Amino acid sequence: MILMELKKILNIKILFLLFIFSFIFYFLFIKFNIEYFPNGRPANDEYRILNEMKHSFGKTIDESEYEAFKKSYDERILEANKYLQSKEETVNLGITTYSDLVQRDDENERLNNLRYKIFHEEGVNVFWEIQAQNNMLESYNYKDDQNYNSKDFFVTKDMKDRLGEISNNGSYFSSLIFDNYNELIKYTVFLIILSIAIMISPLFIKDRQNKLVYLQYSSKIGRDLFKKKLLGALIASFLLMTIQFTAFFILYSTNGTHIFSDMNVSSFYNEFTSWFDLTFGEYIILTVAAAYLLGLIFTVITAFLSSIVPNYLTIIGIQVPIMFVTFTYVLKYLIERLTDITLPSYFLYISYTILVFVILSMIVIRWKKEKRIDILY
Repeated sequence: MILMELKKILNIKILFLLFIFSFIFYFLFIKFNIEYFPNGRPANDEYRILNEMKHSFGKTIDESEYEAFKKSYDERILEANKYLQSKEETVNLGITTYSDLVQRDDENERLNNLRYKIFHEEGVNVFWEIQAQNNMLESYNYKDDQNYNSKDFFVTKDMKDRLGEISNNGSYFSSLIFDNYNELIKYTVFLIILSIAIMISPLFIKDRQNKLVYLQYSSKIGRDLFKKKLLGALIASFLLMTIQFTAFFILYSTNGTHIFSDMNVSSFYNEFTSWFDLTFGEYIILTVAAAYLLGLIFTVITAFLSSIVPNYLTIIGIQVPIMFVTFTYVLKYLIERLTDITLPSYFLYISYTILVFVILSMIVIRWKKEKRIDILY
């Protein structure tokens, strides 16, 4: 019976519709952050330097390695100075050092044109690399500052202790990589939830429109069909999520960020701070596990709605605000900000416990009603 329900759910028309929908969604919301990563400058230069650091220093950086990194920064400054001193145009303007180029009066039109020419028209790598390194050096120098930017008005003792641990862990994992992954996983999970809504919505509505409920409710086996249909829906959703996640990670692997998978995501160079010592690889596993749980939860919600609404128009009308809340709040707090230090350390456990409890309650309530529902329903 469950296999038959699976065949009904995963029919050719639905699978074709999901393929077309996923293809369009990918090009609209996901492709850009995969194909154009890192995007622009100095992001490209920062990513190149991060790769160099990973191969040279490993997953953490200590004081001696910091000095080596600072020395390479000073060498790039000298290289930039030589470049400027070799150009007649810059010498005539009195620009012979990198500091002259970036710190002189911005109201000087000739100087602004010169900056634009060096950075954008000629695209001299060393000038962009200096910017990228300077950002990292400044972040490292302020790593012991536990004011947590402008948010210190709600910083608790536990948060300060955690920030102190992070300042000493030596990780230099970057927001550039973390934010890119978070943006991608958010849209991927939303695609999965929308796909589940499309696939599961006909679960009970189709039977009701085909008048099959009269046969189902007239027998004990038919009344037991609710559980089997729900189980079939959960299995179908699990298969769908697995396929979509597999496709996503095949595409995401082309970004080459796997070399950072053993680095702690909580670092002096990442704005995100976790309550736990999670590596990037562990964070990915955690988000995927949370996404699977969310997907199964939305499967039950969609199946429940399908069992009580009279037609497709009604279920679409109900799902629109649900999807809005999901994208605006649910994904923000239960996917993007998993274990975020700005949220209580128990937030993750309580949120998912409440969701699972509500879903189980919906199943029990509906199952009890299925057993005693009138045949004229």
